[in-house]
Amino acid sequence: MKTIRKRTALLILAALTAAGILYFAHELNWAPARQNPPPAQSGAPQPEPATPEAPPGDPDPENPDPPGQPESGTLEAQPVMVSEHFARDEYRCDCAGSCDGFPAEPQPELVSRVEALRQAVGAPIIITSGVRCEKRNEEVGGVAWSFHKRGAAADLYSPGVPVGTLAALAKDCGLNILPYYSSGYVHVEI
Repeated sequence: MKTIRKRTALLILAALTAAGILYFAHELNWAPARQNPPPAQSGAPQPEPATPEAPPGDPDPENPDPPGQPESGTLEAQPVMVSEHFARDEYRCDCAGSCDGFPAEPQPELVSRVEALRQAVGAPIIITSGVRCEKRNEEVGGVAWSFHKRGAAADLYSPGVPVGTLAALAKDCGLNILPYYSSGYVHVEI
């Protein structure tokens, strides 16, 4: 039953991750640049555009906000990054409100080694469980001495990277590992 729940959770997480990537790609205008059609070859002179295009890098006088930035006067929460590739919230306890999300802070040594793992893999790493409160640790069947409760462990995977490969790279980065081959993730701790 736990395996089914974990697989379901991983599938949901993968779907949400894909949806998030598509959303942010849309928000950041990651669409291919449009090319203007070539001018007609009729030989007749072509009229000049009514207003010349601004050179690249010049601000648009009608829209002072750069693309991908919130409009002036609006607030958009920026994630608090704990390393180059990981936001603090990626380590947040995923209980249903039993705690404020951080009964302990992610340990700096764990964060730096997981970042080193991310760089070694060369691909995104998804943290499925970071810091845990006591209640969440009991819900998932964690041991009483779980390193998750101290912010010293994380469960993670990298889409398309075999568990054994990820575990070996994690070990090379100085992390203690416990690979869960059937569930598709690696438990890492310091």
